[in-house]
Amino acid sequence: MKDVIVTGGSGFIGRSLSVHLSPLVERGRKVLALSSRDVDLVNREATFQWFERNQSAHEVSHIFHLAAVYKAGGWPATHPATQFHANMAINVNLLEAWKRFFPGARLTNVVSYCMYPDHDRPHPETELYGTEPEEYLFAYAFTKKALLIGQRAYCQEFGLSAVGLVLPTVYGPGDSFMEESHVMGALIGKFCRAAKEGRESVEVWGDGTAIRSYTYVDDMVDGIRRLMQSDLEGPANIGAPEYVSVKQLVETTVGLSGKRLSVKWIEGPVGVRSRNFSNSRIYSTGWTARFSLRDGIERTYPWVEEQVRAANQRRGQPPQVGEGASAQTSQSRRGTRRMKS
Repeated sequence: MKDVIVTGGSGFIGRSLSVHLSPLVERGRKVLALSSRDVDLVNREATFQWFERNQSAHEVSHIFHLAAVYKAGGWPATHPATQFHANMAINVNLLEAWKRFFPGARLTNVVSYCMYPDHDRPHPETELYGTEPEEYLFAYAFTKKALLIGQRAYCQEFGLSAVGLVLPTVYGPGDSFMEESHVMGALIGKFCRAAKEGRESVEVWGDGTAIRSYTYVDDMVDGIRRLMQSDLEGPANIGAPEYVSVKQLVETTVGLSGKRLSVKWIEGPVGVRSRNFSNSRIYSTGWTARFSLRDGIERTYPWVEEQVRAANQRRGQPPQVGEGASAQTSQSRRGTRRMKS
């Protein structure tokens, strides 16, 4: 593998992917982890300037596109136009820059399973087209569908090579655990803060019946690597085959925390009721999930607990929402591009 570009390189999955790719590149080659501090991908001129400047300095063999404007919680429901405009611009600019400056690179687009319709049957990749995504994330989801269509169009017209990876919720050390992050990080963060503050209960959105697959970050990075090295084209689902309700997730997390905490279910955004993947395409690469949900939480909880403890020591007071999370998390409040997972 020669030089590699990772957009969204300062986000949770982007950072992990960059670390895992570094030993795989040839001696003297680099993994260019691109963040919004390096270039604003919404800006077409700035994007082309960055790619043109690096065209002469690097021989890029792979591009991993994870950059997106997204925040979890209630934000997507109140900012659909913001998401649509920014993400369409990012994706169109990236596709054109790929074709103009590094047409020999294989592109891997990392997208979200929010593109699928709301039902509890396994979603095959063919269901990405001709179906309506969940209402809560319709604007964001359609920009991801458009990215896959653009990927297909550029490959067809210009003979380029690309694959798309459809992700479930990804979690692990390094993830955001602020209040409105994705469900896994948010829950672990809630329990850690409650325990440190001596509270006896935690509030959780919904009624606990929503069903999801949660994939540990090391498994996800391994799947991205295998897909990159395969001859698959087009989109491919990837996700742990273990499906649990939010209530089961909460019970597992509380059990592993060693704390006695009760849960109060409250009204809030929960998304669709069920997600279920068909993983036959990614299984053809030899990929399987190595970490069970319990294994992954056992590896994640101590990391979050340590971040909360460290924040508490630095400030000399109970940690605030999001304290101890990555720099990318704090920047996301200002609209930083980060990948949904």
